[in-house]
Amino acid sequence: MRRGSYSRAVISIRQRLIPGAWFVALLCSAVLGQAADAGDHWAFQPVKRPEAPGPGLPIDAFIQAKLHANGLTHSAPAARRTLIRRLHLVMHGLPPTPEAVAAFVADPDPEAFSKLVEKVLASERYGERWASHWLDLVRFGETTGFETNRERPNAWHYRDWVIAASNTDKPYHQFVREQLAGDALDAGIGTGFLVAGPNDIVKGQDPKLGKMQRMNELDDMINTTGTTFLGLTTGCARCHDHKFDPISQRDYYAMQAVFAGVSHGDRNLPPSAETKREITSAKDKISRLKLGLSEFLPKQEKATREPVNIRHNMERFEPVEARFVRFTIEQSSSAEPCIDELEIFSGDENVALASTGALASSSGDYIHPLHKLAHINDGRYGNAGSWIAAGTSGWVQIEFPELKRIDRIEWARDREGQFSDRLAVRYRIEAAQKPGGWVEVASSKDRRPFKGVKPAPPEYDFDKRPPAEAKRGRAMLAGLKQTEQRLAKLQAQDKVYAGNFSQPGATHLLYRGDPDALREEVDPGAITTFASLGLKRSAPEQKRRLAMADWIVSRDNPLTARVMVNRLWQFHFGTGIVDTPSDFGLNGAKPSHPELLDWLAVEFMESGWSIKHIHRLILNSKTWQQSSRPVAKAMQVDAAGRLLWRHPTRRMAAEVIRDNMLAVSGVLDLKSGGPGFDGFEVQMENVRHFFPKKKYGPIDWRRMIYMTKVRQERESVFGVFDCPDASQAVAKRSRSTTPLQALNLFNSRFAMQQAGLLAKRLAKEAGSDLTSQVARAYELCFGRLPSVSELRVAIEFIQAEGLPQFARAMLNANEFVFVP
Repeated sequence: MRRGSYSRAVISIRQRLIPGAWFVALLCSAVLGQAADAGDHWAFQPVKRPEAPGPGLPIDAFIQAKLHANGLTHSAPAARRTLIRRLHLVMHGLPPTPEAVAAFVADPDPEAFSKLVEKVLASERYGERWASHWLDLVRFGETTGFETNRERPNAWHYRDWVIAASNTDKPYHQFVREQLAGDALDAGIGTGFLVAGPNDIVKGQDPKLGKMQRMNELDDMINTTGTTFLGLTTGCARCHDHKFDPISQRDYYAMQAVFAGVSHGDRNLPPSAETKREITSAKDKISRLKLGLSEFLPKQEKATREPVNIRHNMERFEPVEARFVRFTIEQSSSAEPCIDELEIFSGDENVALASTGALASSSGDYIHPLHKLAHINDGRYGNAGSWIAAGTSGWVQIEFPELKRIDRIEWARDREGQFSDRLAVRYRIEAAQKPGGWVEVASSKDRRPFKGVKPAPPEYDFDKRPPAEAKRGRAMLAGLKQTEQRLAKLQAQDKVYAGNFSQPGATHLLYRGDPDALREEVDPGAITTFASLGLKRSAPEQKRRLAMADWIVSRDNPLTARVMVNRLWQFHFGTGIVDTPSDFGLNGAKPSHPELLDWLAVEFMESGWSIKHIHRLILNSKTWQQSSRPVAKAMQVDAAGRLLWRHPTRRMAAEVIRDNMLAVSGVLDLKSGGPGFDGFEVQMENVRHFFPKKKYGPIDWRRMIYMTKVRQERESVFGVFDCPDASQAVAKRSRSTTPLQALNLFNSRFAMQQAGLLAKRLAKEAGSDLTSQVARAYELCFGRLPSVSELRVAIEFIQAEGLPQFARAMLNANEFVFVP
């Protein structure tokens, strides 16, 4: 229906309405009109590369065209001292050293700045700064939030993964895919994105509360995926069709079906492809050595394998084609038998995982909140993620989506070795292509009897052999022990807080978002205005997320590239081309330079989704390199600077201010990665309490990105500089100016300590000469030398108040805390 038809329909309705209710018709007209316009909305149109409106770099041409239309032009280029300081502060979040400034200023090469850009992009400091922007977007935190606000000690892996991805310039489309479905791409840490948000770990007795908590968790994943990658707000559609954008309530629950199998929690850090190869090689070598050593066993032990083991058991057999595999437990060491993970291999691939579509069934399950059938093939190790049979014997079965050629099965009671009861000591394993056609492929019949949790190792008889054979046997035994130790190290897995996955049940549309008001079942899918994922309701859990990721990074998706290049522009200039960076919908702002946005989006995709490529284009433009000084005429036309007639100056982010203080005082610890340091004194009660630190030492002198990110709390000194609460995604930090900021920067224990350390550095490096001390302070803090008047005033101040107070004043200067 055309928009005019909507208007005539509403007028007709209005004529029939009772007096006083006509405003409802106007509201309907507005909403229906917006729905009619959705198809014409600029952000939903295909991305095409426009022609640059002039010579030179396209970025400058597009900016200059808009400036010219408004009677303006670019400002003059910034001085070299300003450029290097700006570059380091924006790209590294740290000041350049005085030596680096001097070298750049003296460099006669006209390509000196371009070369400096390459050097800056190659530094690992770049990833540490720009990862901070991303962590804001994805609501990354290292506590759970809510009432208890418990720590997540293994969440830091995701932070380090983002830093590494930035430094290696991981193609953005792959970066997106690995965050949504990294478990399918040998990048499981990336799925920390899905569970980076808060979750309520206090589960009450009310089942309705539990359902609502689960809906909120899924809503967090759906919303963050929508705003981060697509620049669309999806939350409205949880209860009704979106009032502005073309997102129906059915679309929302189709997306919920994509994420319905995702849950919060720690899981074993997946080994890399290289580690997997080393583990397989070590296992093969152990098997060969044990086979070779079998000739040295006493006669009664030669024909048998070692007893079952609580931590790991491997069943090897000739390859067979199978659709079904059944593990039947005939006897347990005690009580109902337990298996923490049943792995079935086709070559190096575990084809039993639920995330690949394999289905688990059993003869009966022990009822317990920790032990569930879904755990038998969820990829998690340990007692907390295990299955227990309903009786003292029983079976568990895996059905593959299609025939698989299998040759190895691995299983254990508890791979973490914390529990030793309930071990299957007598069992058989069968395979079938069709139900009922069972063929035994392995069993416990060829194993020596189980005689306890730690059975004695086999005793080899070398003494009765000829010396040469005995020497060979002892060498094999030494090699076996060495390889087993190496295998144990390879298999010692760290934990990571990332997505945990299981095959979900049916997903229903919920009337008004009420978990108890189920309506029709929905298929997993995306926003139908843009695409269909073509998934069936029975689609494997992992396949759902992979399909969603592939659609998001499709070249045909009109949003993804536009949204990301707009974010990069925003972090360079303080404001994006679209000033609502996470809302490209009908309710969002229009782009200030739409042709430039589309040009950058196409360039981004055609460069192989290289973020560093876009950085190079921006940094080498005269738009970025121009002076930030105000011009009276331009201020009258464009006081906000949206047309970019000058480089926008702005206060540095909290992290940058803190890191700069540590850098100029000379105590910054550049240790990269690993667990973070605490920004609080923590009272470790059931409900965590966080208090400001009273003392600071070397452990606190790392970069702020490595400070443990606590939800619902702000670090006492720098939190007031608009640090966002990680309980929600933040696309654009606010910029406030408050008395508390000034007080913290001037009087806090941290600021006073750093001022004292800076004073000691000045005395050490410049000696007792006041002129030299002032000059060194200006070089360290501002990247320049003082003017004659500044030098005179500074010396007088030091003579009156002392060097520590002068250092304190330098750390509080606008020039220190602003990007020039």
